[in-house]
Amino acid sequence: MKRSKKLSVLVILASALVFAACGKTEKEKTTEEDVSSISLLRPSWNDLRPASKDLWMWQEYEKMSGVKVNWEEMTDIGEKKNIILTRETLPDAFYQVDWSNGELLKYGQQEMFIPLEDLIKKHAPNLQSFLDENEDVRKGLTSADGHIYATPYLDPYPEGNRTIRLWINKTWLDNLKMEVPKTTAELEKALVAFVNEDPNGNGQKDEQGWYMPSGSIGWTFEQMLMGSFGIGNGGRKALGNFIYIDQDDDIQVTIAADEYKELLKYQRDLYEKGAINQQAFSGVEYDKWTADAAKDTVGAWNWAAPDYIGESVKDNYVAINVLAGPNGDTASLTDSPVAGASSLVITKEAANPGKILEWVDYFYSDEGSEFGYLGKEGVTYNLEDGKKVYIDEILNYKDGIGLGAFQYVDNVYGGYFPYVELPAEIRDAAGRKETPVYADLTEETLPSVMLPDLPATIEEANRSSSIMADVGNYVGQMRVDFVTGKKDIDKEWKTYIETLKKMGVDEYLKIKQTQYKRYKES
Repeated sequence: MKRSKKLSVLVILASALVFAACGKTEKEKTTEEDVSSISLLRPSWNDLRPASKDLWMWQEYEKMSGVKVNWEEMTDIGEKKNIILTRETLPDAFYQVDWSNGELLKYGQQEMFIPLEDLIKKHAPNLQSFLDENEDVRKGLTSADGHIYATPYLDPYPEGNRTIRLWINKTWLDNLKMEVPKTTAELEKALVAFVNEDPNGNGQKDEQGWYMPSGSIGWTFEQMLMGSFGIGNGGRKALGNFIYIDQDDDIQVTIAADEYKELLKYQRDLYEKGAINQQAFSGVEYDKWTADAAKDTVGAWNWAAPDYIGESVKDNYVAINVLAGPNGDTASLTDSPVAGASSLVITKEAANPGKILEWVDYFYSDEGSEFGYLGKEGVTYNLEDGKKVYIDEILNYKDGIGLGAFQYVDNVYGGYFPYVELPAEIRDAAGRKETPVYADLTEETLPSVMLPDLPATIEEANRSSSIMADVGNYVGQMRVDFVTGKKDIDKEWKTYIETLKKMGVDEYLKIKQTQYKRYKES
């Protein structure tokens, strides 16, 4: 009798379930079926590697996670991203797309992008742990309205790609019996010697001092030297926005500072002596620069890693992270750990945003970081003396190891991927490289503050953009005129400052000071 009752109950329950399933609307059925699939829109890299749907890493992660990604890939996405938001149907999320803080806030308040802070606590324990342990990162992701609208690209290692360094030709220094410069004065002496004393030994006056593709000097060499002239505290993003942190922990504008005037004079002196390439502002593209480098004619240049100049000569150079300036100031050109603040943005269309966060949170774990960069043992890398080394197909790839790995895994090219970057020693070991040791990159030489892009209200973002459009163009032109000697720095400085003020630089400073206060209090 008891068994019969149990059977009857089971039959009734089964019938109810069948009836309920039959009675669901098409929309409800679709939602249940699609709960294990998500749609992501991202930049296209298909000219360099297989499409995302065909990439080994994403096929493998689909098996691991049980989540199928429907990828939409688009070229020139930076120019098209705002138009995409007018489409009738949006993707569930934007992946590896760069949205400014102002855009995140604007579209967040329009409810196009959804707030993530509470969802992260529930569905992304790895990322939440990082935010809990790194207060500056949490602040850097928090918009002016108090919400977090994106997950980040994180790089906690300043000895890696966060720092733009000066690379100087060690072979030439050795030939001239000179030490690696430690001060701006010593650098000037070395660069002048490079262009006058035939350090490459070919009997021709073909050597260049500081030399990079035209237009690079302002955001590489000049920004690094701001630390030497006392206006480098705040990090790369701050300097890129023309601001620094003074001794009173307040925001100031770099391009209006007296120290910047002295920095321009230093560059002018180098240029006049031929120690800065005479085509620093026009006429040299990347291919010409690397071709000249291959002929052993480049004395010094700036970048995060030496391979930017080409495999054949990169080993000729050693890194300088800081140079003591006229008053003994030092600060490396290092970025905030929030290397990208908008790596994954979830839209209002997402049926299950928690599922998307669970999917991406794996890449904020140690295991997920390694999977995204290295792949899997026996498939994309093997163990050699305890180190994870890419397979031969990657190591011997015709266009280099980085693009070789990019044929299999995603998080090695282009930046802004939502994950935590690996330590330099793991990345270097993958390519059988030795990890450089930077003795001059220490706690003492790091900026005391490394700012992310500061949280802005929509009004602040619009006004700042308007002011900086004019100021940026003007400063760029005046840099050319001052450094090349077309205009006298001392005679024209007052006019230069007055012009900046007319363009709204004082208003811009007040906006940035307000944002910094908001950032500290968030």
